[in-house]
Amino acid sequence: MCTTPYPEVDASRCTGCGRCVSACPDRLFTLDVSGFRKHAVLISPHRCDCCLKCLAACPVGALSSDETSTPPF
Repeated sequence: MCTTPYPEVDASRCTGCGRCVSACPDRLFTLDVSGFRKHAVLISPHRCDCCLKCLAACPVGALSSDETSTPPF
């Protein structure tokens, strides 16, 4: 369980490269295809341990974690 804020995806910055999907040891990300564009989505935030490997893997800085992040359920 997370003791820091959950990672959030900025869909407007995400390129859909899938690096966060590969980096997450708990496999909590998936790629969502909307029209002709894809972006990462955190699918199980309640299972996130906040290792933040996803943030480190993102080449464009589309992921963030701050005090206002809460699980989107």
